[in-house]
Amino acid sequence: LCLLSVGTTSAFTPAPLQNNNMHRIVNGISSAATRQNQHSKVSQRLMCGLVAAIDDIWNSNDGDDNIALLNNFDQETNDILEKTADILYHRGPDGMTCSSGAIGDGDNKARWAMGHTRLAIVDPNNRKADMPFQLDFKVDGKTKKIKLAANGEIYNHEQLYSDMVKEDGWDHDRISGSDCEIIAHSFAKYGGPATAAKLDGMFAFVVFEEEDDGSVKAFAARDPVGIKPLYFGRSANADPEKNDASGYIFSSELKALVGHVDPDTVKAIPAGHYWTPEEGLVCYYNPDWLRKDDFAPWEEEDHNISDEEIKEAFTKAIKKRMMADVEYGFFLSGGVDSAVVSNVLMPLYKEAQLESGGKIKPIPTFTVGMKNSPDVMAAKEVVKDLGGEEFIEHKIRLFTPDEVFDTIPQIIYHMETYEAELIRSSIPNWFLAEAAAKDVKMVLTGEGSDELFAGYLYFQDAESPEQVQNELKRIYGMLGNINLHRTDRMTMAHGLEARVPFLDTEFTRLIMSINPERKVVDPEAVKNNARGREKTMLRELFEGPNSEGDTIPEPVLWRAKAMQCEGVGEDWVSILQAQVSSLVTDAEMAMASTAFPLNTPQTKEEYYYRRIFEENFPKMDHVVNLWEGGGRAMGAEWKSDLYTREGLKNVDLLTHSLQEDKKSTTVLSAVPSSRSTISSRSSNKAIFSKLGFAGKKKDRFDTTSFSAMVVEEGASDLYVKDALNKAYKHGYSDFEAQLTTGGDDRSLISDTGANKYYIRPQPIKDLEIFRGSCTGNPPTKRGYEASKVMYEERLKGLSGDDLDLSLREIFEEQRIRITEYLDLPAGSEVILCPSGSDAEYIPVAMAKSLHPNKGIMNGVVQLNEIGAGTAPASVGKFFSDYAPFLGKHGLEVLPGFAEVEGFVVPAREKDGKVVNGSKAMERLISEQLAIGKYPIIHGVFGGKTGHRCEVMPASSEEGDKTMGIVDACQGRFSNEELKEWLDQDSLVLFTTSKFYQAPPFCGAIIVPPSIAKKMSMAKAPREMLVGNSIGAFVTDKELPSCFDGWKEQLRDKSKNNVGLALRWEAGLSAMSALSSLSDDERAQITDEWASRVEKMLKTQKYLDIFCVERSIVSLKIEKIGGGYLNMEEARDLFRWMSQDVSSAVPDATVEEVEALRTPSFIGQPVSVSENFAIVRIALGAESMLSYVRDKEGTLREDELVVRKLGAVAKHFITLKSSEF
Repeated sequence: LCLLSVGTTSAFTPAPLQNNNMHRIVNGISSAATRQNQHSKVSQRLMCGLVAAIDDIWNSNDGDDNIALLNNFDQETNDILEKTADILYHRGPDGMTCSSGAIGDGDNKARWAMGHTRLAIVDPNNRKADMPFQLDFKVDGKTKKIKLAANGEIYNHEQLYSDMVKEDGWDHDRISGSDCEIIAHSFAKYGGPATAAKLDGMFAFVVFEEEDDGSVKAFAARDPVGIKPLYFGRSANADPEKNDASGYIFSSELKALVGHVDPDTVKAIPAGHYWTPEEGLVCYYNPDWLRKDDFAPWEEEDHNISDEEIKEAFTKAIKKRMMADVEYGFFLSGGVDSAVVSNVLMPLYKEAQLESGGKIKPIPTFTVGMKNSPDVMAAKEVVKDLGGEEFIEHKIRLFTPDEVFDTIPQIIYHMETYEAELIRSSIPNWFLAEAAAKDVKMVLTGEGSDELFAGYLYFQDAESPEQVQNELKRIYGMLGNINLHRTDRMTMAHGLEARVPFLDTEFTRLIMSINPERKVVDPEAVKNNARGREKTMLRELFEGPNSEGDTIPEPVLWRAKAMQCEGVGEDWVSILQAQVSSLVTDAEMAMASTAFPLNTPQTKEEYYYRRIFEENFPKMDHVVNLWEGGGRAMGAEWKSDLYTREGLKNVDLLTHSLQEDKKSTTVLSAVPSSRSTISSRSSNKAIFSKLGFAGKKKDRFDTTSFSAMVVEEGASDLYVKDALNKAYKHGYSDFEAQLTTGGDDRSLISDTGANKYYIRPQPIKDLEIFRGSCTGNPPTKRGYEASKVMYEERLKGLSGDDLDLSLREIFEEQRIRITEYLDLPAGSEVILCPSGSDAEYIPVAMAKSLHPNKGIMNGVVQLNEIGAGTAPASVGKFFSDYAPFLGKHGLEVLPGFAEVEGFVVPAREKDGKVVNGSKAMERLISEQLAIGKYPIIHGVFGGKTGHRCEVMPASSEEGDKTMGIVDACQGRFSNEELKEWLDQDSLVLFTTSKFYQAPPFCGAIIVPPSIAKKMSMAKAPREMLVGNSIGAFVTDKELPSCFDGWKEQLRDKSKNNVGLALRWEAGLSAMSALSSLSDDERAQITDEWASRVEKMLKTQKYLDIFCVERSIVSLKIEKIGGGYLNMEEARDLFRWMSQDVSSAVPDATVEEVEALRTPSFIGQPVSVSENFAIVRIALGAESMLSYVRDKEGTLREDELVVRKLGAVAKHFITLKSSEF
């Protein structure tokens, strides 16, 4: 099986890719030109794709236009052809050939290019079997030069060639054993339409032919049922000054057309059709049963089709699809269709095995589902009745709801559809194909039976046999757009071929010539699970034993038809729908018809899928062929209430006797029973910007099996469960839910579906803007992906000692990376902690370790402009009623901290003027030393408004006399400034959840070398390290080795802060990305950005700049009637900024509407005086990197934020009276 894509391109802009390494030529072999104007290049790769092109000489094109794919037709290398083919590498991982040249003469001269990838199943080791084929034939004294690229399997290729030789005197030898080579021979002899009609198989192909007279033909065709896909479109001149050039481009998948064609011209070649430039699309497959309305042979007296004739035809259909020179297997869904396939296949397989080697090797068989799902339990029973493990190697891929959500973008990218029912049913197929592709290249499936035997439950509402027959014809005609589309895309996404014996054309003709009365469904039989239910005809045909005496288990033979998204598990669809619906706002749904006027989404689930489709395949929505009414059952001639747009109403209809009782709770994660989990995002570089899709395929023969992680109620830590459940409630995946664990109440998902800062554990959407890095951050795309990769590879599904060990290694690596990125002096140490607030507990305990007999006074500055938890934490009080390792609690003071005293200095006077906190701390030191206390002194290097204290306090006498703490939690400092603080022995509190835009929260304490050395010898303050004290926040894993005395007491393998590790990984990805910029470069960017934003603010009537401190711009919001917004009012503004509020302001200008509809996340309000509060615009790490890449684009975002602030201020009263 191969990948096909043929055509021309405009200026080359392929579907977006991130991993440029995938374009590298591996083991490239270049062949010399075989004739003038023709060069061929053969590239054998692990992963590759295909593309080809031809000038449109049929519409007066002169063949010399600027068309990207063809411009290098006479060069040794056609990079654009290779790169475009590379987009489709997944369809043919066994080799790629790219060829280009010119055919025809004079006005008929056309440049052409073809690329082709191969999934080698027939004659796999013969390189002559690689396409495109370039073959010359002598036919009736004329030479015909054929260029062929084909995708599929031709089951009758041997018979066709034999007939050509015997009946028509064909004297051209074949150059390979490829089944597709026969297409070229037949085309040369009989022409395109006759060739397409002669082929028995699944195929899509394109031929370019040149004859002696210089004339050129172009021809494309698709198999009768539409098993293999083929699209085409027109491309214009790559030169923007011209618009007269055009070419034809064909591709197996839309993704190779993106950026190459005018999207409006793209079409799918329908099943059973061919195309030529002269005729356009022409239907060549016209069987009476499908095309004639009065087809009813069963009414004739002599019409008789016996059951034995039907069974014999199906056996032949199976046998021809066993054609392969590689190992193959079959999909066993647990339904009657795949059970029938396996029951007929196994005797044939055993016979073939004995003939070839004398020993029967167990055939690989694959099932997908959730634990105890209908499909899984039924499949196990089928395997047992077919001889069990002696003859069948049964592999079950169990999945969980969170895995489902994570695959959606990848599935839509590969499925190239937004049809909800189809996407849901594709998800289990993705997992199934992913697992099967590790062992085999080809599988047989039970696809297509329902379209022949009336297999769907809604058939019970049909009112007559005639309606049944008509409906079968209707849904058969949609197979290429729905079922077979899914089968092809999900298997080929993993380099796997699927064959469908039920859709053999001869078998189909027989079944559709049967009186439809045999297919009528009795509703009572469905209700009582009796004969007369759907597909009774098929069930009765194969009710008896096969040739070896094996039967299909009765519970399987008579189980209810389950669509593939239902049988694999009875409740995951509703979980999925809740998850995706939570990501679409009511405002978006209200504007759905505006955003998507064609096939407007009717549900939030549909909207979510459509949005992803549009991101990947812009302006190609018309290519998708949807079910009428939103689902398969909705387009029938009769009305059925069994299905809605969301699927089967009552999934209990699918339960059968083979299922176990549901006593356990399935945790939303999965673990492999050995080695590594197959995952499209595991240990692979991202190749598609919106997907994070896997790069290289893993070894095909790495046999990994799967099991779901099932945890009995109460077995998991309650504090983790509570955080997870709050996230699951709003549809977040397991990974996203884990991002919210291990913190305090600020990180938890509330009833709004976000945390208290209106932030979700997901990157912002493409049309949203984030400038709130001084508060808390959603994960950036960079951070999200880095964190997710670590979760998938090193944490997912682990528990007990395995989780403890993995986290221990991760935290150690993260401390090392922090040291490297910040260029810390030798001997410095790093303590990781959940946030900057709970980091305050650690220095107090360190002071107690160093001076166990002294009272402690802790001085804090900039109250109200530092974290709200800093002041209470500095004296050992719980600042939140939720702690990382306690969960919800009612405690007030940490044990061991009762005697710690505190002193706080506000950031500002009541009128907003800055208080000199440094002077206050100097006085505090003198006073406390005089009375024998040990002072801990804070200085803040950038509070909420960016304000910095005049002096950053030192630790005098290496901490023997005082301890100085620099609160640099905003992260807006240079490495040089950090070095100065450590040189004066200051402890530095630091987080990546502000400037570096990690999710909230992740903190660290940087310990200078002198104090780290002392801590290695200090005695642990045991009363401060118990489980409901510091032990409620950190374990030994988060501490460096110099804290050995502490680590011993804090060691607890059952406490594992997965969320902290994930958040730090996100932050470190930003630190790494910024490491290429020097301190001076960062400062220059910051100054320039702040200056530009200041100018923007000055253009807005209601916005007044309060202060500018490095990368934080603080502003007051003027009220319409005078004065400024107070804290409560500023909170309203902060909330509205994060929402689309355009619908609430009917009198807004066009420019204001644009701003009001853009969700913009800014810094939360800060109360700086009795009279007003301020809000903030802050430049974060990702914004800084964006500024470097695209300065003007970043500033346009800033301008939109400023405009929205101005519009919200102007329409504040209107918004206040609205529902927002």
